[in-house]
Amino acid sequence: MTTEPWTLLEAATTVLAVHAHPDDESLSTGALLTSLVGAGTRVELLTATRGEEGEVVPGSVPPEDTRPLELVREAEIDAATSILGISARFMLGTAPALAADSAPRTYRDSGMQWIREGLAGPSETAGADSFTHRPLEEAVDDLAALIQERRPDAVIGYDDEGTYGHPDHVRAHHVTAAACARTATPMVEVSSAPDPAPDAGFVWRDHQGVADVVRRAVDSYRTQLTVVDWADAEKTGISIRHVGGQDDVVLLRTGLRVRG
Repeated sequence: MTTEPWTLLEAATTVLAVHAHPDDESLSTGALLTSLVGAGTRVELLTATRGEEGEVVPGSVPPEDTRPLELVREAEIDAATSILGISARFMLGTAPALAADSAPRTYRDSGMQWIREGLAGPSETAGADSFTHRPLEEAVDDLAALIQERRPDAVIGYDDEGTYGHPDHVRAHHVTAAACARTATPMVEVSSAPDPAPDAGFVWRDHQGVADVVRRAVDSYRTQLTVVDWADAEKTGISIRHVGGQDDVVLLRTGLRVRG
């Protein structure tokens, strides 16, 4: 097996991306997944939670829309994944992302709180059915079942920092690493830091010609964020503002490494 991540992905027929919430696939890997789809790779997506605990951008849901928030989030992820060209998407705990002989189960959003700027930590209100509180082995069993069913050539997931430290992202990293080890499937980790230490082992590439697709995918999540500027996205990325007021940039470059 090659340890060069881009060579591994270029040789893959099918890849599975694993993310924690609706919007993570677009924010963390939108440019990467768009590039893979453009190269003819079949891209599938597994999302662990439905983002039930997220805040809502004021005015983004019309007063007459009385759907539960998770259904609004589901419509947003359906729109985003269609724009990105993702071939199939799955929810953890719902077949085929469900261990054999198990009843369907829901992994709820664990929520978060800001420890300091740019770094999240666990919410104090996460319940027993949240992704971080349900048994780790259940989630590993469910993801392993999906990997065995779909047989991807590689699985794309978070590194151990989980982007900005969201507890669900960190849990997703551990679940993905364990499921890949169990199924002997290569795991390709996405760098959390835009400029990691040289010895971290990430190999970086810019993604050209994907800005409009990524912008439209990100803009599907009107309840969670606002696109502020993308006029010079090919050079600087897509500027967004999260529901909590934090400014951020969706980069059109990706650092990858193969988990050893």
